[in-house]
Amino acid sequence: MFNLNNLIIRLLGEKMTVARPKIGVFAGIFKKGKLLVIRRPLDESLPGDWDLPGGGVEVMANEAAFDERVIGEELLREIEEETGLILPPLQRMPAMYPAVMKGGSDWAFAINCGTVDAEPTKGEWKYVSPKELADLANGPIGNRLVSGYGKRMFRLCLRLFASRDNRNPAYRAAAGEMLKKIQEEQ
Repeated sequence: MFNLNNLIIRLLGEKMTVARPKIGVFAGIFKKGKLLVIRRPLDESLPGDWDLPGGGVEVMANEAAFDERVIGEELLREIEEETGLILPPLQRMPAMYPAVMKGGSDWAFAINCGTVDAEPTKGEWKYVSPKELADLANGPIGNRLVSGYGKRMFRLCLRLFASRDNRNPAYRAAAGEMLKKIQEEQ
């Protein structure tokens, strides 16, 4: 019986592998119009750099990652683990702002989780304006926004600031202008 996979393996001399996408979910948490960023621990990649709370969807949940409920649960788990903030379950899935893919297998989404009054109880953190975010993005490695100015994390943060959910019109406008400038530069 003809088997296409066996033929390909014979021709290539190796087993085929299936690409498993990495799905990153990151939280937009605001306080007084500013966005929460956290410092990456020294024992992780990009130590000392600043990032949004969140991370990869756990491998077990990866198969169900297109289920909005799973994405929300994974994000809330990451937020609590990294910041100590316990946010209520997402009643509706907020808008997700996608970022670029790396080689077609790396997806990142920023999800606006709303405004809080509480402050994180874990790790090093701060709330930043769009201007402060740009300053961080232009900072030195080890004390900058992950990947730097114009890159994926910077664009994700700006999309959160520029969203209709952001209640600060000045920050929304500033972020929109920064996004426009980045797109024109590319």
